[in-house]
Amino acid sequence: MGSQQTHLYGWALMIVAVFCQRGHGSCPEKDLEKREEEANIVLTGTVEEIMNMDPVHNTYSCKVRVWRYLKGKTMVNGEVLLDGGNKVMIGGFGDPEVCDNQVATGDTRIFFVNLAPEFMWPTHKNELMLNSSLMRITLRNLEEVEHCVG
Repeated sequence: MGSQQTHLYGWALMIVAVFCQRGHGSCPEKDLEKREEEANIVLTGTVEEIMNMDPVHNTYSCKVRVWRYLKGKTMVNGEVLLDGGNKVMIGGFGDPEVCDNQVATGDTRIFFVNLAPEFMWPTHKNELMLNSSLMRITLRNLEEVEHCVG
């Protein structure tokens, strides 16, 4: 092997190593069925505003415009609903316990959430809390989630 080929081979190995590190190995994700089971509410929505940044824990909450409830709509009552009933506050972004947990304003995702437990009140009262990784909205992802919920 020439030195140029060896150099290219070395770069290829390094690139593969970087991609493998970013993959599932660094943050093990539960099966979709388990994630759906552990979330009392599953919804699709768009992040409208990022707020309540916690500089100590590097977590934040987002105001999310809800497009559709895939599960648990009846659990989301008047106190949780904002701005006329089509928005909710979701907390727990940046939580190291959740693999894919970062969003930007305008992102549309499938959210797996639960009502904030009482020990998180009053700071997170009437908030939904991220329960597992966000999912991008694709036809396949929607079909898979609907299959689990159904």
